[in-house]
Amino acid sequence: MTHTFSEDVKKVASPRLPYVWLVLAIAGLAAISTFLGDDILHQLGSVDDATTIPVLAALVLFALCSFASFYGTRGTPLPSFVVAIALGIAGHKLFAPIVGDHTALASIVTASAAIILFSGGLEMPLRDFLRLAAKIALLAIPGVIVTGFAFSHVTAYLGAALGASVPATVIILLGAILASTDPAAIIPLLHGLRFKRRTAKDIVVAESAVNDVVGTLITSAFLKLSLAGLSVFAAYKALETPATLRFFAEQSGFGMLFGIAGFVLLWILSHIKRGHSARYGADQVYFLAIPIITFVGAAAFGGSGFLAAFLAGLLFHAEEHMEEIERFFYQVIDGVAKPLIFLLVGALVDVHALIAYAPVGIAVALVFMFVLRPAMVFLMLGVYSFFPDSPRSLSVRELLFISFVRETGAIPAVLLVTAVTRMTGPVNGLVEIGMWVILLTLILAPPLTPLVAHKLGVAE
Repeated sequence: MTHTFSEDVKKVASPRLPYVWLVLAIAGLAAISTFLGDDILHQLGSVDDATTIPVLAALVLFALCSFASFYGTRGTPLPSFVVAIALGIAGHKLFAPIVGDHTALASIVTASAAIILFSGGLEMPLRDFLRLAAKIALLAIPGVIVTGFAFSHVTAYLGAALGASVPATVIILLGAILASTDPAAIIPLLHGLRFKRRTAKDIVVAESAVNDVVGTLITSAFLKLSLAGLSVFAAYKALETPATLRFFAEQSGFGMLFGIAGFVLLWILSHIKRGHSARYGADQVYFLAIPIITFVGAAAFGGSGFLAAFLAGLLFHAEEHMEEIERFFYQVIDGVAKPLIFLLVGALVDVHALIAYAPVGIAVALVFMFVLRPAMVFLMLGVYSFFPDSPRSLSVRELLFISFVRETGAIPAVLLVTAVTRMTGPVNGLVEIGMWVILLTLILAPPLTPLVAHKLGVAE
């Protein structure tokens, strides 16, 4: 019996091999960044008439890390986002030319976030969204507020119990920033599952897109307040003041207005392409620019750019003649926007501070996932389990599944960066605790989500 070389390789290959390569890649980058980073940046910065070389080199490294994180995690349950964060932490010093420029940093992550929220709207058919609007609103508005409020209290208690120094401002911001789930992490997980009823799946997808917008609104409101010296209760009480309510109204009103304008621009493109089979690069650029246009327009008038980007995607339905353009758009998200955000957030982290805040960060993340999230879901949606014969009902098993879906990702990561660039006071623990929560929700939940869905009987 003969064997081919490829068959022999398959026999020898170990399922642990991808993890070995990932560890070696991260360790190698960390060694280069730590021991040679200063010399490399000095050499790049000394090139005559080429002051942009360090920034360009950092962008090249971002591209290589994006490639490595994607291909390194293929065939494993580990999300590429986690490896991107690890590579960002490992290359901390080499990414300094971009991370050190707060304007460039904020611009890059904001543009990426607008594109991701726009894609969240595209993923959710408007008809399904309207059908589940009441449930989504409960999870995304009071649910986010309750989660953020409880998260801040848990962080304060565990920080004090574990001897971690966490400023009150950081405690308040962490609750608002991390209260939302992430469509970028959740949607790919659910594509391979066949649900007996689509309701649970549609709820977690729609919720993850809408509560990101709510999280950005609350975080923006807190960043406008003087949080120093405020308790968690006082900070959330301040959300009811006339000035803050007016801020929310402006954010929502102009956000919706420019979201509709973005939809009109998309409809124009769709109308043009319906009568022309030819495809041009300008079509993809136009489509990709829409979430940025809606974001900038809304923000210029005091509105929520994130809401505008999401709404433009939600209202638009890509027909068959737009498939090629839409496919390119999702490739940009997977290859650029998502990894860029996680790499940048990882690059913000000081590894020594990350280790110092590990006890409180890990403890908060576990309480967040397995106590706060289920409590919030049953508090908001538990009433729907009381009417099992109603077509709008939710079974306890479906509620448990929704409770387990707790990935925190791209938009909270963006908000961490935004807070760092806008805060003038100390933010000790903000990125570090936030990073532990993001890491643990992305490491623990995705591999177990299909298993939980099958065990609960909500998926076949």
